Amino acid sequence: MLNTLAPGFSRAAVEELSRYKGEPEWMLQLRLQAWETYENTAAPLGRRGDLGTLKAMAAFHFEQLKPFTAVEKDAALPEAVLQSLQASLVNERSGLIVQLDSTVVHTELSEELKQQGVILTDLDTAVREHADLVREYFMTRCVPVGTSKYTALHAAFWTGGFFLYVPKGVEIESPMLAQLWLNQPLSAAFSHSLIIADEQSSVRFVQEYNSTVDGEDPSLLSDVVEIFAKREGRVEFSNLQDLGQNIWNITNKNAVFENDASVTFVLADLGAKVNLATIGAGLQGNGSAGELVGVFFTDHEQRYVINTLSDHVGLSTNAETLVKGVLTDSSRVEFDGMIRVRPKAQQTASFLSAHGLLLSKKARGEFIPGLEIAANEVSASHGATSGQIDEEQLFYLMVRGISRPEAERIIVQGFFEPVLQRIPVENLRIRLRRSIISRMSGAYETEADTWVDAQERWEIEGVDEGAISLDGNPEDDEIKLAEY
Repeated sequence: MLNTLAPGFSRAAVEELSRYKGEPEWMLQLRLQAWETYENTAAPLGRRGDLGTLKAMAAFHFEQLKPFTAVEKDAALPEAVLQSLQASLVNERSGLIVQLDSTVVHTELSEELKQQGVILTDLDTAVREHADLVREYFMTRCVPVGTSKYTALHAAFWTGGFFLYVPKGVEIESPMLAQLWLNQPLSAAFSHSLIIADEQSSVRFVQEYNSTVDGEDPSLLSDVVEIFAKREGRVEFSNLQDLGQNIWNITNKNAVFENDASVTFVLADLGAKVNLATIGAGLQGNGSAGELVGVFFTDHEQRYVINTLSDHVGLSTNAETLVKGVLTDSSRVEFDGMIRVRPKAQQTASFLSAHGLLLSKKARGEFIPGLEIAANEVSASHGATSGQIDEEQLFYLMVRGISRPEAERIIVQGFFEPVLQRIPVENLRIRLRRSIISRMSGAYETEADTWVDAQERWEIEGVDEGAISLDGNPEDDEIKLAEY
């Protein structure tokens, strides 16, 4: 039995993987076509003068990674996973699915939902038992195989992954929880999430990415999330990425909307050494609505590239993107957000806002919003800021006896809070508050109320993007250029 593939990516490895899984011929052909696309597509290198993250990813040594690492499907869950489930982002759940490395090892779904026709399973099983659905939706319209070199590699080597189908009219109140764990060094995992919400259905899907890989040897997580919201369907997708800083992460998340459908993305990125994130909303249906709420915190030498797209195609569509993050140490973040309004997308309303707060002179952030408007009945606006903490706000707190580190922490809390209040999952808000406090103080805080008490005590509710100062002595703010 195949336990692992030899390091490196090749056509032979694609065939061996598909043969091991016992896949139908159509899936093998899809994989092989994706491999051809991968070989014939150049890696994105970014633009001249950017922060060099895409170049760093293009130079990554993929050949040293094992494309597949098997885990016994009925194996007992590791202790780290069990502890994580106890402290998971949801108190009550209607379903659970867990992937270790390349294999989904555990699945739960309530009997009531099974009787209503809800399907929650690993994607390997869906390929065999629900082939018609997978063939129609898998990397066809939402995240096509040829989107980039990295999506083509994902399509060729996808393993494990989550499949959720919610039938027409079914409303699921308690969230579905999915966890993915990387445990093997010098390995690659290609997890794929395919969510289909039929007409007038609703579901909340919460996903967590974690790792227990020790040492400095790198590993790769390439994940794709495809969401299809049919007429009047509602999907709320939350993702917490807290991978170790020896993990490289490439993620593509997109949604396709039919008439009057709505999808909300809530994304929190805290980990990974390099994170290339592409998040989109394809608003084809008339009256559809999309929302993206994003939070990130980077330190050490982490590098993030975040691309968002609100693609308005139908009539009377609505979208809002709000992203906030803090950069410390020598981390680098590039944000590129776009609102695109197609020629027939009249009566569009779209908003984009991105803000970065730099706590270190060595940190670098670029936040670039964009508009492409091809219709005339449109309300669209965008804005972005990045800069250091305003010294006047620090002075205001410090003259009241607050130390500078504590004052910085309070301002960061006020900066994040308006976004955190938009996150509908309470446990995710608590987890993020604790993580932010931990990253700034170097110690884990057990009381989530520490965050709220500080904000109320010093009355900083109005501290948000206004905490960023773009003024000051140019010599003090000068950025030292370094070799990429």
